[in-house]
Amino acid sequence: MARDFYDPYYMTVDQEAEQIARDNEQKEALRDAIAAALHDERGDVFLADIRQIVIEELNKLTAQAGEPKWQTKTPIPMPALG
Repeated sequence: MARDFYDPYYMTVDQEAEQIARDNEQKEALRDAIAAALHDERGDVFLADIRQIVIEELNKLTAQAGEPKWQTKTPIPMPALG
């Protein structure tokens, strides 16, 4: 199908597949980095403290350009212990 107008958000099927693959690689790299940091830096820190640190750091993040505000608008609540 020929496109009669320029749409900056239009992706071909191949471009979309490449973007999904890049996104998945970035997510896996982040997961690996977090796992490595927890393994290397945990020491004697209790799991509840790790949870608190992670939530505090997540709440410090700001949305990136184009990221839906509803995904980051409400801070992550601290879960009850126990």
